[in-house]
Amino acid sequence: MKSLNQFILLFAFLAILSSCKSDKKEIAKEVAIAKSEIKGDCPRYILDNKKNNLNISVFLDLSDRITQPKTIQKDTEYLKSISKAFTNHVKTKKLILLQDQIQLYFNPEPTNNTINSVAEKLHIEFDKNSPKAKITETEELYAGQPAEIYNLALADAENPKDFPGSDIWQFFKYNVKDYTISNCHRNILVILTDGYMYHENSQMKEGNLSSYLTPKSLDRLPLANSKWETTLNEKEYGFIKANENLEDLEVLVIGVESLNPKNPYAIDVMRAYWTNWFNEMGIQKFKIQNADLASSVEKVIEGFVNP
Repeated sequence: MKSLNQFILLFAFLAILSSCKSDKKEIAKEVAIAKSEIKGDCPRYILDNKKNNLNISVFLDLSDRITQPKTIQKDTEYLKSISKAFTNHVKTKKLILLQDQIQLYFNPEPTNNTINSVAEKLHIEFDKNSPKAKITETEELYAGQPAEIYNLALADAENPKDFPGSDIWQFFKYNVKDYTISNCHRNILVILTDGYMYHENSQMKEGNLSSYLTPKSLDRLPLANSKWETTLNEKEYGFIKANENLEDLEVLVIGVESLNPKNPYAIDVMRAYWTNWFNEMGIQKFKIQNADLASSVEKVIEGFVNP
């Protein structure tokens, strides 16, 4: 009888302990929700649906890459596919649960105010009051307006003083958390770039780490043979870490292509640079996509946004 009583007491104790752990988890969840609501970020029913609320940010690399043949044509097609993946997601949601947004970013900000005005039109938000026609409007805006941005930027490129280039490293250092991460959403950053990284105001070097990678700097590295990966790891070549704790951000890089014809492993090296950089900053989900036919990349975009 004594053994039976002891067993009953032990069972009761374990049940209480388990219940306490469950209560603690529930309390922690309630506290997180309360804090978010106090901040005014979003109502509880939206926060509970966070993983299904899309916040897509698109970063356009407006460096001299846009002067390369077919770059603008490919980018505008990629942007159509991004908006299509976004609206496909919106179409699947109940009206009351709509809390989705898409927007465009550059860094630094273009001096041409018209470019900024067009970009503002491409900042689109959906909520329960959004009319159904807004879905079509979004697709039409992203099909037509980006070409105007690129044409204006291309015109500015003729005068270096008016052409700001693109500073991806500084964007990750100072802007990525404030601009692309929301407590109420699944956050996706899409970067349209060729895989190289450079800006005159961000030329830092720490050992074999740097804030840039250009065709010329890549040619100087001993990474043009089949042992490139071993050399890269041993010598610790890569990008300087720009930020940390970016676990709540997913990143899709589109458009990587080689401008190093003498290095058959150039794209592999660029992929390694970006992969190690993202891992260092805590980004857990990312994909690095080569420049390719728009129809092929469309499948990649749709699969990343709507897995």
